[in-house]
Amino acid sequence: QKNKNRIIENKINSKGFRGKEFTENKNSLNRIISLGGSTTMGLGSEYDMTYPAQLESMLKNEKIDVEVLNFGLSSKSLSFIRKLLFSEAINYDPDLIIIYSNRNPALYDSQGTKINIEKDNQNIFIKKVNLFLVDNIMTFRLIFKTYRKIISMSISSDKIISPHNVNVEHNIYYFTDQYKDTLEEIILFCKQKNIKVALVKQAVLFDEKIQKKIELETSKNLIETLKNLRNEPLYDFNYAESFWITTNAILNKDLDLLSHHENTIIIDPVHELIKNKDNFSDYIHLTDKGNTVLAESIFLKIKDVLRK
Repeated sequence: QKNKNRIIENKINSKGFRGKEFTENKNSLNRIISLGGSTTMGLGSEYDMTYPAQLESMLKNEKIDVEVLNFGLSSKSLSFIRKLLFSEAINYDPDLIIIYSNRNPALYDSQGTKINIEKDNQNIFIKKVNLFLVDNIMTFRLIFKTYRKIISMSISSDKIISPHNVNVEHNIYYFTDQYKDTLEEIILFCKQKNIKVALVKQAVLFDEKIQKKIELETSKNLIETLKNLRNEPLYDFNYAESFWITTNAILNKDLDLLSHHENTIIIDPVHELIKNKDNFSDYIHLTDKGNTVLAESIFLKIKDVLRK
C-alpha cells in the first residue's frame, strides 16, 4: 500500500488479522483485543505505528504484562464486530476489548433492517449456533432474513437519503436506539464473561470550532437536525459533510449513556485529535501521530484496571 510516497507493508497473520502471530492460549497476564475498522487496522501506518501496537508498547513500558491483538478489519461496522466477538474473538479469552467504531456503523448498519436487541439472550452457545446457521445454511438464512424483516416492519422509523447514493436510505431508528442497543448487548455479554469493555469515541475532522459547537447540542436536537440535513446542511458544509459531522456527534453521545455499566470504560480522544490537522490523513483516518494520540488516550484510561 502506497501512502505519501512510501510503501506500507500490511502483514496479515494466519488468523487473517494484521500483525504478529498469536494463539488462543494467552501469553500474558492481560489480553486486550482491539475491534474496529480501517483506523484500528492501521490503514496508512506501519504495524508498529498502529494504535494497538503503540498501546501495547505504552502498557509494557509501565511494566504491565499485556498483549494487544489487532482485530481491526477495513470497512467493517459494529454489526460485524458483534458477530466477530461472539463467533471468534471470545475464543481468545480477552480480559478487555476496545471498540472504536462510529463512522462505519453510520454508513452501513443504519441501512436496511432495523432490529431489537435480545438483551436477555446472552448464551454464547446459542449465539454461535445462530451465527453458524446464518453463515452456512441457506434455508435458515432466508428464514432468518424474513423474520428480521417482519420484526423491522413493526419498528417505526423516519428515513433519510444516503449522502453517497440517492437510492439508499438510512433509518433514524439506528441513531436513536439500535447503535446503543447493540453496544449494550455486547457489554452485557462481556459482563457475564468478566470482560471489561472500552468504548472509544471516534473523531472526524472538518472544522474544530463548528464541531465543538455541534457537540453542545442535545441528542434530541441532533436527531431533528439529521432529519432535515438534506434541505438544511450545516453552516457552509455540503450534505455529505453535514451527515458525517451530525451522525458522528450523535453516536459519540450514545456512548455516554452506557457509562453506568460497571465493566465499561468510556474514552474520549476527540478533542485531542481534532485540535491538530496533522493527526489526520483525511477526514477520518489517522496518521502515525494521530495513532499515538489515540493510543495515549486509551492508555491513560485502562492502565489502572489491568492486572499487575
